[in-house]
Amino acid sequence: MSENREQVYENEEFQVLLRKYEDMRSGAQSIFFDVEEFEQIIDYYLDDFQYEEATEAANLGKKQHPASVEIKYKFIHIYIEQSKPKKALSLLEEIPVWEENNPERFFLKGTALCLSGKLKDAEVQFDRALEISNEGTFDALVNISIAFENVRHFELAIKYLSQAHKQQPDNLSVLYDLGYFYERLHRFEESMKYYHQYLDQDPYSDNVWYNVGIVCHKLEQYEKAVEAYDYSIAINQDYASAYFNKASVWVNAGKFNLAIEAYKDFLEVEPESTQAYCYMGECYEQMNKLDDSLKAFQRVIEMDNSDPEGWFGAGMIYHRMAMYQEAITYILKSIEFDNNNLDYWINLGYANEDAGLIDEAIKCYAYVTRVDAEDIHGWTALTSVLLKKGLYEKCLNFLREAYIHHPRDAWIKLKMAVCHLKLEEKELAAKFLTEALEENNSLVSEFGSFFPEESYDSQIECIIERYK
Repeated sequence: MSENREQVYENEEFQVLLRKYEDMRSGAQSIFFDVEEFEQIIDYYLDDFQYEEATEAANLGKKQHPASVEIKYKFIHIYIEQSKPKKALSLLEEIPVWEENNPERFFLKGTALCLSGKLKDAEVQFDRALEISNEGTFDALVNISIAFENVRHFELAIKYLSQAHKQQPDNLSVLYDLGYFYERLHRFEESMKYYHQYLDQDPYSDNVWYNVGIVCHKLEQYEKAVEAYDYSIAINQDYASAYFNKASVWVNAGKFNLAIEAYKDFLEVEPESTQAYCYMGECYEQMNKLDDSLKAFQRVIEMDNSDPEGWFGAGMIYHRMAMYQEAITYILKSIEFDNNNLDYWINLGYANEDAGLIDEAIKCYAYVTRVDAEDIHGWTALTSVLLKKGLYEKCLNFLREAYIHHPRDAWIKLKMAVCHLKLEEKELAAKFLTEALEENNSLVSEFGSFFPEESYDSQIECIIERYK
């Protein structure tokens, strides 16, 4: 909402108008409002996202002023705000011909076309609106950029917002949005240019320093990112996201002790965040402080007994501690709260396998392949354990299915070669071994781990020599 519009709504005159309208809505009395008053009332509800109330006001306006084009425009506004571009475009067809020189008509049509994905047609309409506009075009250019931003087409948003920037080069809102749009396009140098222009005018903007931190983080300029977040925090000590992002920077920089300190600072502001404790647990794990890691995940469980990440994290730490039964218990509990997370299922398989519960492990891996055949990790784990158990026929059946979904995966072909050779199907073994090594010749040594070199027949030995 613009500052001017906000001032209008706070104005006593408008408040009186709104009370009169509310009285009429409640049936207390019948009151006549002119078109301009209805426009103000409808805009008020639209700006507050009260679409049903805006529609009701528009209908009452239409009832009192059935020939009003202005009320019709308000209906179009409502449809656009509700993301109903077809209805908006249909109603625009009813706008009379004498409105051909009204920029609002073309602006609304451009916005509706934007929502419909017809961006080239939208540009034509917007350009026409700008061409026939008798007043300054700054606000129109900003609104056009917002229309393209809403459909995530940042290049076109920049095209129009840059024109607004030329008209008002010191406008902070424009500088902020240009910085953001360029950031979304991963054009970070240009993004930083506009953010710094903003800070030249207002060095105490916590939000802009925060955004500078995001850009520096993406550029892997970790020290500068932390510095920007520190400025943001210095301006606003309750800026929780700045603490959180600062911690993320230190994680990516591999400085887990500093990340933990930043997460602790974040928890001073957001003490109920289980996510922060989860990330702290992961940091402690990276530092091999498994007891501290386990405490962090146990804290998550204490705070929210139904948070699957707490149970899973603790289960993973128990697994690393070789406490397999505890690991299985905790990971099963995470699955109880999030049955669709395949990462939980495959790690449950790993824990069962390391506990010697091979049949249970196979069930877990097979479940992953059934739910998501495109997940290569499920196939890898399943076929590896079957190979270890010497279940070559069964393994080959799964490998054939895996091959359908991952026809270029060299490991699948190598395992098929191993199974065929174990089953003394030498021609097929030679075929898949050749294909595997064609994809990745470094797998020669892996193949050797399944067979002593002296056991190769001449055909296999020839293939091995070719790719060594």
